[in-house]
Amino acid sequence: MARLLMDDVTLIKGGDGLTAHVRFRGGATTTLTLTRALNAWQLRETSAEIVAEIDHLLDSHADRDIATILNARGYVSGTGQPFQPGIVKHIRHGHHLRSLYARLRARGLLTRDEMADRLKVSADTVKIGGRHGLLPRHRCNDKDECLYEPPGSDAPIKMQGRRLSDRRRPNLLPDQTSEVQYEA
Repeated sequence: MARLLMDDVTLIKGGDGLTAHVRFRGGATTTLTLTRALNAWQLRETSAEIVAEIDHLLDSHADRDIATILNARGYVSGTGQPFQPGIVKHIRHGHHLRSLYARLRARGLLTRDEMADRLKVSADTVKIGGRHGLLPRHRCNDKDECLYEPPGSDAPIKMQGRRLSDRRRPNLLPDQTSEVQYEA
């Protein structure tokens, strides 16, 4: 049927599509321009908006939390599925985004072993101190591992036999001395 209507069709492949020049039997001509079909991976690619949102969320959240936040906001992956931690990790690797762990390390936070070396205590003591709020810590991955803020001048000290909450250094004013007066 198409042979009865058309006399000649010329196809020209261009950089961004295909151009078809059609000449009909009656002498009329028309030109059709078709855009090139996307590859399968381009059809499933995550939008730049979502990648930027993931990059922003990585400053304070791990992959599991980011997936939960994106799902709560109604975003879906490039395949139309809800986000999972593995999808977030795949996007992070594909777009060369630094993980929460790498970002916290760049800010100077310490691992449990490094903190133990600085405080001259065991790694388990650091973990317990973090759990009780003596050492500020930040969860750095989906395994609930933590990085610790470097100890300042008010870092807890070894005081075996005392409650953990009592292990802070006393705060002295600059003009105060640590001497005690005793009268007999």
